[in-house]
Amino acid sequence: MSQDNDRHDPSRRTFLATAAVAASVAVIGLRPRSARAAAGSLPHLTENADPLAKSFGYEPSAKAVNRAKFPNYKPGERCAMCRFFQGSADEAAGFAGCAIYPGYAVNAQGWCGSFVARS
Repeated sequence: MSQDNDRHDPSRRTFLATAAVAASVAVIGLRPRSARAAAGSLPHLTENADPLAKSFGYEPSAKAVNRAKFPNYKPGERCAMCRFFQGSADEAAGFAGCAIYPGYAVNAQGWCGSFVARS
């Protein structure tokens, strides 16, 4: 056998690598989690739906936060102002994904003990 038969065609290798990446992207999807949440594909989080939400004191309305139990709450804080909220910061109402609670959409007007203000 000659060495020419043992060489791989670089254009074929490039094509196969590109095809593998394209297939991965198609399977995973390019839409960010916040877009999926905005589309309504994520269930709304409740404190009973997730044990982490219960431990962090998630409330769908920041007005209902138990201030005695969560003294770090400051009036005016809400999920839409948190760095973990995956919707827009100026969102007044609605639901979006949250990095703390993957698989759920949180209320923009909600609050939990993992609140960290956006910078």
